Amino acid sequence: MNHFLLTLNYSFRRLFADKAVFLLVIIPMGLIVINSLATDPFAFEGYNVTASMNMPAFLLAFQFFNMGIMLHFLYHDFRGDMRWRLRAAPHSVLSFILPVFTASWLFSIGLGLLIILLSAVFLNAYLGNLLVLAAVIVLISLLANFLAMLLFLLIDKFGLANTLVYVISFGFMIMSGFMFPLGDSALAEFITTHVSPLGLGVRAIMYAGSFNDLSPAIGITGGGMRQALINMGILAAATAALACVTILVARWRKI
Repeated sequence: MNHFLLTLNYSFRRLFADKAVFLLVIIPMGLIVINSLATDPFAFEGYNVTASMNMPAFLLAFQFFNMGIMLHFLYHDFRGDMRWRLRAAPHSVLSFILPVFTASWLFSIGLGLLIILLSAVFLNAYLGNLLVLAAVIVLISLLANFLAMLLFLLIDKFGLANTLVYVISFGFMIMSGFMFPLGDSALAEFITTHVSPLGLGVRAIMYAGSFNDLSPAIGITGGGMRQALINMGILAAATAALACVTILVARWRKI
C-alpha cells in the first residue's frame, strides 16, 4: 500500500508539472463559449440554454482526448529507457502501472468537474441531476482509461497509439452525431443512441435534466430518469467488458 501511495503521489506530481494538460480544460471551455456565442444565446429561468446543451458534449468528448495523458507516461516509463530500472525494482510492473492508471483516471475526473464548475459559475449552465452527471463522468473517464491501457498493451509505437487516440475520440464524436447529423435511418439512430459511448453519456445527462427541465425553451422532451439509467447501465456494461478484455490482454503480455 505504501508503494502504491508513493507512486500515485509521484504520478500526480508529474501530471501537474506539465502545464499543457490544462489545455484539456481551456480548449473545451473555449469551445463551449464560442458555440454559445455563435448561436443565438437565450436564457430560461436564469440559465444559459445554449451553454447548457453544449456543456455535456464537450465535457465528455474531452474525457477521451485525455487518454493521451496516460499513454504519455506509460510509454515513457515502460517502453523507454526507464523500463529496465522498473523491471529491476523489487516490485512488479503492475504495481507501477496501477498508480499511473489511477492518477490519470482521477485527474480526468478532476478536469471534468472543473469544466462543470466553470460552466455553472461563469456561463450559468444548467447541470441537471448532479448524481447522474457525476456517475456519467466516472464511467466515461474509466472507459477512456481502460481504452488507453488497451492501446498501450497492443501497440508498441507511441506515435501510432497517440494518433489512434484522436481517431477514436473524433470517431465517437461522429458516431454520436455531435459533429454532424448521421441521418434519420434506423441504423444511424441506433448507433447514435446505443453504440457511441459519447452519445450514451450525453443523452443520459440530458434525459435526467435538460430535455425535460428546459423543455419550454428548447422544445425537446423525452427520456426521463428511466432512460438515463438505461444509458448508464449500457455504459457500465461496456466499461466492465473493456476492463475484462484489458486484463486478459495484460496477462497475455505478461504484465
